[in-house]
Amino acid sequence: MKRIVILGGSGFFGRIIVDRLTAAGMQPVAASRSWGELRIDANDPESLRASLRTRDLVIDAAGPFQTRTPALIQAARTIGFDVIDLSDSPEYSGMIYDQEAPISASGIRVLTACSSLSTVSALMLKASNSEQPRRLSVYLLPAARHTANPGAIASFLAGAEGTTRTLHFPKPLGNRTGVVVRSVDSVTLPRLFPSLQSTEFVVDAGLPGSSVLLRSKWIRGQLERHQSGMMKIARRIGPSRGVLAFDIASALRRRQSIFIGENTYMLAVIPAIEAATAIAAGRFPHRGLVPPTDHAGLTEFLAAVEREGIQNITV
Repeated sequence: MKRIVILGGSGFFGRIIVDRLTAAGMQPVAASRSWGELRIDANDPESLRASLRTRDLVIDAAGPFQTRTPALIQAARTIGFDVIDLSDSPEYSGMIYDQEAPISASGIRVLTACSSLSTVSALMLKASNSEQPRRLSVYLLPAARHTANPGAIASFLAGAEGTTRTLHFPKPLGNRTGVVVRSVDSVTLPRLFPSLQSTEFVVDAGLPGSSVLLRSKWIRGQLERHQSGMMKIARRIGPSRGVLAFDIASALRRRQSIFIGENTYMLAVIPAIEAATAIAAGRFPHRGLVPPTDHAGLTEFLAAVEREGIQNITV
């Protein structure tokens, strides 16, 4: 059986992936810089060469991706192992797309942004049946009381642009305001949907007054220095139910798909789990730099969502 290595295996999402693959009868290997069965620094070429093997499958949950180097992808091409990553960074995934030709020539698989963004975004765009989608708006309200962790907070603060945006949804959501965050969808989706003119990602921290406060670069800087305190506050008074909502507009129609529940954080890892399971079973035909439309099937994804008890509303 193909060896599956989880980078960031000690983190919030890494642990979930390890647990789910183990429950499915696989034997994933947890790896991180300071804990796990393997000690691997994803930014250190020597560490990667010493620990990873040809034909491995590496699931990369070692965020924040805004601080990552090309070391893992370069090692994958040289050694010959597949990579699935949970990147939410347009810069990191853009760097991978710049290497599309050598990735394809090496014969490996690379699935970048195999997460809520961009895999679920791509699935929702396909499911909308919009022939020429023009705008994609994504709204996220994390179930912070359960999910606040240092990696997620660091990633959010690194991508926040300091502007706010209000999106309009039907009940039970209504109008929702959050902070605009740089979106990896801006890198991965326009090449698949050429009519797409804009993508936006709006994150609502779910704390009173947070959207206004986060406009300030100085306040964001202070929060970066005090992430542990911010995490404690989020876990104490943050929302217990999360929301991930997609608003897709074309010239003639508008479609919205809304996911709600305490387990909405699973949307970040279901695509990677589904892809890894298919690869390990020899049921994944794609190689090279795999586009997000091919990371997972819509039917399988929605079935996994239902098993997690996540409500899906489409209008």
